Amino acid sequence: MKVTTDFKNLPSQKPTNPVKPFEEIAEGMEANFTSHMLAEMRKTVPKETPDSSAMEYYNSLLDYERAQLMAKSDSGLGVKKVILDQIVPQHMKHYLKQAKALEPSQGMTNVSMKENTNE
Repeated sequence: MKVTTDFKNLPSQKPTNPVKPFEEIAEGMEANFTSHMLAEMRKTVPKETPDSSAMEYYNSLLDYERAQLMAKSDSGLGVKKVILDQIVPQHMKHYLKQAKALEPSQGMTNVSMKENTNE
C-alpha cells in the first residue's frame, strides 16, 4: 500500500449542516405524531363491518407513508418547526435561519411562537 501526501486527488468535502441530525429527529417525531393522529381519525369513521386484519395492516402502512410525506414537506403540520425550535442548541440557531433563507418560499408565512402569544 502506497501512502501519498498528494491531497489534490482527494474528493472535496462539502461543509455539513450541523443541525441535520436535529432536523431528522424532529421530522421523525412529526411523522410518528401524524401517523398516530391519522390512525385515531380513521377509528372515528363508522363502518358496517369491521376491517380484516389485512386491511388494518394496509391502512397502518398507508397512514405511515402519508405521515412520512407530510413530515418531509414544509407545509406539514408544523410540529417539526416547533420541535426544532426547542431542541436545537442556542449557538446553532443561526444554521436554521440560514437554511430557511435559502429555501424557496412555499406561500406560507413563518410565524414564531412569540408572535402568537400575548406577551
